[in-house]
Amino acid sequence: MLSAEVTVVKPSRRREERLPADLRARYGASGNPERALCRIIDVSKHGARLEVYCDLPLSTSITLKLPNSEALGARVVWSKDFEAGCRFNEPLSDDELEFIFRKGNA
Repeated sequence: MLSAEVTVVKPSRRREERLPADLRARYGASGNPERALCRIIDVSKHGARLEVYCDLPLSTSITLKLPNSEALGARVVWSKDFEAGCRFNEPLSDDELEFIFRKGNA
């Protein structure tokens, strides 16, 4: 008799891996200035997971302002339990991604 061990791996819906981060930022919704505080939990070239302190409805357009960086346009693609996932309007450059990762892990 033969036996084998099988591991079921759930496929990821993400197009790329995200880098861990712990970076405070600000955001503004629907064209408002960056007023609300948030924390970037992880980030990729195309999006980020945020810890937020109020509900962000799906498809809300936000402007994410990072310390010492230009504002990033993004759209909320999911939101649950004070966390939200956003997709950037324009992908981050390698330098921007490295800056966020370095700053969030300093």
